[in-house]
Amino acid sequence: MIKAAALFHSLRFRLIASVVTIEIIMLSLLVWNNMSIIQTTHTDRLRDTAASMLQQIANTSGNYMMAVDYATLEGYLSKIIQYKELTYIVVVDRDNNAVISLGNAVSPPWPEPDVHPAQVSDGVYDVATEISVANLPMGRLLMGFSLSLMEDAIRKSRNRGITIAAIEIFLTVIVTVFIGLGLTRRLAILADAVAKVEAGDYSVKVPTETGDEVGKTAHAFNRMVAEVSSRTKQLEQAEAKTQNLFIENRMLVHASLVIQEEERKNLARELHDEMGQCLTAIQADAELIRDISRNKDERVATSANAILDVSSRVYDVVHSMMRRLRPTILDNLGLVEALKDEIDAWNSRHPETRCDFNYTGDLDNLDEQSNIMLYRIVQESLTNIAKHAVSNHVSVSISQQDDQLQLVIEDNGKGVDLIDSGKHKGLGLIGMRERVETIDGRFEIISSPGKGFLIRITVPFKKAENSNEQY
Repeated sequence: MIKAAALFHSLRFRLIASVVTIEIIMLSLLVWNNMSIIQTTHTDRLRDTAASMLQQIANTSGNYMMAVDYATLEGYLSKIIQYKELTYIVVVDRDNNAVISLGNAVSPPWPEPDVHPAQVSDGVYDVATEISVANLPMGRLLMGFSLSLMEDAIRKSRNRGITIAAIEIFLTVIVTVFIGLGLTRRLAILADAVAKVEAGDYSVKVPTETGDEVGKTAHAFNRMVAEVSSRTKQLEQAEAKTQNLFIENRMLVHASLVIQEEERKNLARELHDEMGQCLTAIQADAELIRDISRNKDERVATSANAILDVSSRVYDVVHSMMRRLRPTILDNLGLVEALKDEIDAWNSRHPETRCDFNYTGDLDNLDEQSNIMLYRIVQESLTNIAKHAVSNHVSVSISQQDDQLQLVIEDNGKGVDLIDSGKHKGLGLIGMRERVETIDGRFEIISSPGKGFLIRITVPFKKAENSNEQY
């Protein structure tokens, strides 16, 4: 059934069927027209022959009837009756009595003359005329012509026309099938080649058998495929270079993030070791000076207190910087405690917004890269929420799911239209995405105007190689 449907829809079948159908219709019309012409020709011929013979015999018969020489007249008519289409000849006198009757004689009442052979229903074309001499009526001449010979001739002509038409149709079908198969075969080759090119095979080449339109199309197709193949190779090479550059760029980003965190770590260590010791020494000296100068010189005591206040403020600033650069709690107590500390501090700085933190799973001994990446993303997200979200509630949740770790940060702020490409491509989000993708994670954002903003991050769950290593 499917093959039959495919055959009916094929170009080959439609081409052959169309040509054959048109040929049959045209030849049928031609045969029908020829049959009409043949019938008209034969009937007109018989009518004209009958009229000519009737007039000629009537003129001759009048002279014989004037001389009352019926024997000679009968001999004359006996020769004429042998005409192959003539059925009967009857000569009647003025009293309407038959004086001569030859052939398939008829009897009174005499048959009425027919108007035209095409209107005859009994198979005999009856004609009659008056016999007169010098305008004197002598009687009537009746003649009958058989239509069988005419009909036989018409039938043979019709059969001959139908046979010729059938032969023409048969030859047309053969020629059409031959030409159609040759044409559609080449078109089928082109169609197969197009399908292969569509599938990505650019090595295909269509043979150009002739210089006709199909051959020119095949030649143009080969040139097009060669050009597409060349352009595709160039694009593949460019894509490979781009992919390599992308990989190298990601490696550089990864390395830069590692270096950045290492520098922050070192800077925090320097601030802790050097600046912390110096500030401690300054505070100790200021306290000593204050104690020595107490009740002696009020100005010295005031200056010592001022030094203590300034050094305390400097210590707070340095401690805040250290916390921003590399929170010690992250290395000492792990990700959960570091996030709790960060979120508590953020809540204290933004009392108008409440941030909740939830976690599930064993998050105590994550590898350092995962720890710092998740911490930085939460830190950056809270900063963005404080600047742009206009929300009163934020939730941060981390959950372990088999061999994956998922971080979800969601607020109920004003949200953004993600369809508008210019509103959600800030450097903060780009940095988060890069951090996540450097460790083969997935980064997803969901938001719409008035419905808040959600960040979902999924990364591989990795334990630290040495869980006892701390900063």
